[in-house]
Amino acid sequence: MESEGSKGMAMVIAGGAVLVPLLFWFLRWVNERRFVGGLSSGNGVAKLPPGCMGWPLIGEMIDFLWCFKFSRKPDDFISRRKLRYGDTGIYRTHLFGYPVIVTCSPELNKQVLGSLTEDGSFSTGWPSSQLIGNSSVAVVDGPLHKGLRRCLMQAVNSPSALDFHLRTAQPLLISALEEWAFKRKVVAFEETKAVTFRIICDALVSFKSTALLDKMESLYRGIMAGIRAMTINIPGTAFHHALKCRKELSRILLDEMRKRREEKIQKMDFMQTLMDYVDENGNRLNDVEVLDNIFSLILGGYESTSNVMTWSLYYLAKYPQILERVKEETHAIKKLKTEESLLTYEDIKKMKYTSKVVEELIRLANVSPFIFRRVVKDVVVDRYKFPKNWKVIVWIRAIHIDSKYYDDPLTFNPDRWNDCKPKAGTYSVFGAGMRYCPGNNLARHQLMMFIYHACLKYKWELLNPEAGIVFQPHQRPRDGAEMLFSQAD
Repeated sequence: MESEGSKGMAMVIAGGAVLVPLLFWFLRWVNERRFVGGLSSGNGVAKLPPGCMGWPLIGEMIDFLWCFKFSRKPDDFISRRKLRYGDTGIYRTHLFGYPVIVTCSPELNKQVLGSLTEDGSFSTGWPSSQLIGNSSVAVVDGPLHKGLRRCLMQAVNSPSALDFHLRTAQPLLISALEEWAFKRKVVAFEETKAVTFRIICDALVSFKSTALLDKMESLYRGIMAGIRAMTINIPGTAFHHALKCRKELSRILLDEMRKRREEKIQKMDFMQTLMDYVDENGNRLNDVEVLDNIFSLILGGYESTSNVMTWSLYYLAKYPQILERVKEETHAIKKLKTEESLLTYEDIKKMKYTSKVVEELIRLANVSPFIFRRVVKDVVVDRYKFPKNWKVIVWIRAIHIDSKYYDDPLTFNPDRWNDCKPKAGTYSVFGAGMRYCPGNNLARHQLMMFIYHACLKYKWELLNPEAGIVFQPHQRPRDGAEMLFSQAD
């Protein structure tokens, strides 16, 4: 009996060893047929890029999450496809619930973000516009996009706007640094988020209440957690929670707009700029359009700026010789000013070495490893077909850390920017083309302001310099850059 039972168990195991791989193969074949069947015919006609559509529903998200979250080697995702399909710079896959074409070469990235977006072949392609808003400058096309972009550029990127922002933001930053020194032991990732959020909210909506800002920051973190999650709107998912957070934040911002109108209040902030905006045809923005663009600006500036602030403290602590050069420049600028005077737009222009540090920071620590687009109409690029309604992911990280374009790319080296003009398509930290980030100079100035004040009066030391890096949901030191922060001697 035991012998027969053993034989039966062996047969079950052997059958499973055959059937399970067949089942896995069949499921992948089904997903391949669903998205690729009929699209990649060949015979001299443009074909789909090489790649694999993965499993039904989840596509290749398991591989994506493994690289970004578990093995913490995000560059493996592209490296594996290069090994498997050749270094074509273009691959098809299935991510975030959509069929996707990934581009990761300077030439293709430049076309996708530039000419193909400008001629209407591609449009914005976030996994869901529900969290950003359908009226956001990050989503709309055509004349509305051009008008909003022009308004943004004037409001946040002009020399006068940058100088005004420096004057209003510095007191908040100086106060925050004093608090860090009082605490002595801080987690930079958390502290930079808090001060960045306060600075942005002051500039955009003039909110001052600590209790209100704390509530809003918590809600914004909920939105950020769902911004690139799969768009599954059921309780318990990050996307569902993010939608609830957006609803509550919308109520807060709409209440502020109603209050300004009813009480005839005028403030010098970006909400007021949008409320007063009139396009060339005399049209004003409605409340939803104002709301969506306030959302877009806070989302665009909050996470990215605070992350790079954290990395500035991290890298300067790890490279003391670079820190010393920044401090020399900082004190040279300070000597030209009175004791209480703040940093100005003209001062920023003189900070040549610090500007190289900032460029290197945003190359290495760019918060988003890729940019989304959506295919509006069938198009052929470099003999490959981009089918209508597919997503495109421009994988900018693959370029920023490629030794073909940057010597020793994972090393923090501001001197690489000495008289350096990156080849087109190899430096896309703020995007490219008509959707190039309108707040790019504001972000740079805010970083330089932060570095200036941190280096002027303070010193810091990483408590876990070998803590490693995590990449989900965004790249950051594993311990959040825990450090001792104090007044300089």
